[in-house]
Amino acid sequence: MTVPGKIAMYCGHMFNAGSTEETDLAARIHAALAEQGVSVGYGPLACGADILIAEALLERGCELQVVLPFAEEDFIAESVLCGGEDWLVRYHACRQAASAVHFATPGAYVGDDNQFAYNSQYAMGLVALRAQIEQAETVQLAVVSDKFASLSLTGLAGTMADIRQWQALGRQTVTIPAGPVPRQLTFPHHDPIGDGTRREIRSILFADYKGFSRLGERDLPMFMHLVMGRIAQVLHAHGDHVEFRNTWGDAIYAIVDEPQRAAAVALELQAELADLPVELVPGGDVAGMRIGLHYGPIWVGTDRITGNRLWYGGEVNRTARIEPVTPVGGVYCTDAFASALLVSNCRNCRFTSVGTVELAKSFGEVELYRLDRF
Repeated sequence: MTVPGKIAMYCGHMFNAGSTEETDLAARIHAALAEQGVSVGYGPLACGADILIAEALLERGCELQVVLPFAEEDFIAESVLCGGEDWLVRYHACRQAASAVHFATPGAYVGDDNQFAYNSQYAMGLVALRAQIEQAETVQLAVVSDKFASLSLTGLAGTMADIRQWQALGRQTVTIPAGPVPRQLTFPHHDPIGDGTRREIRSILFADYKGFSRLGERDLPMFMHLVMGRIAQVLHAHGDHVEFRNTWGDAIYAIVDEPQRAAAVALELQAELADLPVELVPGGDVAGMRIGLHYGPIWVGTDRITGNRLWYGGEVNRTARIEPVTPVGGVYCTDAFASALLVSNCRNCRFTSVGTVELAKSFGEVELYRLDRF
């Protein structure tokens, strides 16, 4: 039996192009890839370490899976050109040769470190998903600048944060010294966005009741009592973990603090709604709740109309398009949510890929998973 090669999540510090130190660093990267037996690498393509690792993976005939945090043109401006124009050609060469390019979010960069932290977590989850399927080992390759190697930094995002998060999962990190590479980076200026708003990474839940529009007027009080009443009980049972909830008609929108908690909420909702009376199945047709889950960075601020706290953004909109393509009685989640569950070491639920699915209202295609209990 052939033992599969290791699947790597890679990261590293950015630096300027044209350094004579690159040759020695590239040799150290090649040596680490060979020693660890890496066959697949997941990570971004920022200037410096990322691109050198990607080039080494491709030169060795390994599979490159690029993971970008936001819209590509913004990523190039923010994380490639900051190290000099010479990186751009190399970026495009790696991207062209990659087996796939994953976007943590398709939206713009909004000057938020959460977007980079989320991308790293997403890449880690993709590695864990792939390793689970192929029964392969995993490793993190991190190119660390000499300036930061001995420091214990506590930032939200960056190479040291990636190392901390990976090792918190009990996984192995192989560090590669960058050597004295130049780090005179020039970043674009960004004006603050919003007033009194901030970004947080959260689990997002959308649900609706298929068949609601066909219920008769006499059936609506029963629906509110049995369906919405049971939903309320489940949400209340999870207390402050459900940080936001809203409803209109048969639709439910909730923000939950942790992926494992969001998975529990979704599965408990379906269990509570599994034995509804025939009166709530109009015309004997299929009727019941459909639930979609996602995990990503979203805005939190104040609703200018109601004065209440409000969670909103592109990832909320994306989640709302998952629920309509979910079968009645089911829970579908994105690969980002499945990845977050793996990264949080969830052990009481499982997910099965249902393939690439076209979302409602022409919202694009995404890889979806069906979530179930063990």
